[in-house]
Amino acid sequence: MGAVDTMRQYITVAAVAAHLALAGCGDKSPAQPEAAAAPAPSAAAPLPDVGKLETVEVQAEGLGASPGEAMAQALQMALLQVNGAVIESASVATKYGLDVALGQDAVSLRASEFAQVVSQRSGGVIQSLKVVSLDEPKPWAKRYKYTISARISKFKPSAELQKIKVVIGPVRFEQSALPMGDRNVSAAELSATLRQRIGDALVQTGRFAVLDREFSPEIEQELSIIASGQAPSAELAKLSQTASADLVWSARVSSFAYNRHARQLRTSDRELVSYSGGWALSQKLVNVATRQVMASDSLRGSAPSTAATTLGSGVDGGKVMADMSDALVGGVVSSILQRTFPLTVIARDGMNVVLSQGGQAVKEGARYQVVTMGKEMKDPQTGQSLGRIESPCCELVVDRVTPNLSYGHLESVATDLENLPEAALQVRGALKASASPAVATAAAAPAADPAAAPAPAPAPAVRTPSPRRAAAADPADAPVGKKNDDNW
Repeated sequence: MGAVDTMRQYITVAAVAAHLALAGCGDKSPAQPEAAAAPAPSAAAPLPDVGKLETVEVQAEGLGASPGEAMAQALQMALLQVNGAVIESASVATKYGLDVALGQDAVSLRASEFAQVVSQRSGGVIQSLKVVSLDEPKPWAKRYKYTISARISKFKPSAELQKIKVVIGPVRFEQSALPMGDRNVSAAELSATLRQRIGDALVQTGRFAVLDREFSPEIEQELSIIASGQAPSAELAKLSQTASADLVWSARVSSFAYNRHARQLRTSDRELVSYSGGWALSQKLVNVATRQVMASDSLRGSAPSTAATTLGSGVDGGKVMADMSDALVGGVVSSILQRTFPLTVIARDGMNVVLSQGGQAVKEGARYQVVTMGKEMKDPQTGQSLGRIESPCCELVVDRVTPNLSYGHLESVATDLENLPEAALQVRGALKASASPAVATAAAAPAADPAAAPAPAPAPAVRTPSPRRAAAADPADAPVGKKNDDNW
């Protein structure tokens, strides 16, 4: 019996241990912590807004010598009513399969099966179809009249097209080759670069929808794929959606050079070499609808001169060209923004302010003039607005720039900021160079226009030493008993 009792005790202990193990599977004991819940997936970044296909419900009428002809015309009118003249009217029936209605009687046209066939043959452009009424022909008219209700696919443009649409026109140069230090650069290549950079800068302001006119052949090729039937028929709604511009900007560059000046010394075989130059352009901003010139002014900038020397070190023409290009692009974008969307203080907390634009509208660390906007003035003869009265207010230092906003603080405040209405502070010209110390820009705005930004003051010219000083600095070239080398 001892062995039997021992066996019973062993079985009992094993059973209790198994029961506790099973019961512990659901416990949340510290020894067996519950697995951490999987984190919720983060929200995906929104897709870029490139427009989309949506559905529009319309009612249309069609006339024909037979019920089938009347239905085909009603379907065609519904399509054209939603999408306009997507393709030639004569081929709409073939492109969308509307000829399926021809030869059908009134009973067949009212059947749900016919609506399904139309949806399939149109590739989903006509998503649903309902017959509202069918008028039998009068004895004197002999024409059927169908009234239908249909749901049609339509392309909805992106919200970006609600902005001012701008086309960047060509940047024309008067010379085909531009002297840049010790080499020449192609005016055509520089023109393409400037055009691209100005377009990029305007896009980054977030205020404009810049339309492309450079890749038209490639775009037309893609649209021809849709028109030829190689893409789903619903994509036909994308045809005839090309946006037209509101404004066209163009410019003519009269000067863009960094010239080399050399003179042979009479007392040696060396040359005195110096460099100087700058850029100047005239620009226009034209309203496409009226062809009215909304803005026309000139911009110019200067590159610091290089002192005359006989050392023959030359200059970095690539860097000089890059600095001049930066100044030109910055001046153009600033001028366009000032004419369309003046940079405005939209929020203020003490001396800290938030500006209405970012991107390339301002430069981090730069200092700008700020004015307060007063009463609007009008021409007594024409009634045309001459702009609002501007009063000097203070100076703005830009602390941080984001793609859409900028942050800064005010200094040298000369007016009471507490009683100013919202958006009464506007930013004007830069008070000192900030983009590149090598190149300064100056915008010649019409002085008679109070709304125009005052031109930034050009950087102080770098004084070039006279040939006498330059020659004296080089003992090998110092003239002995001769003074005629000064006159060159």
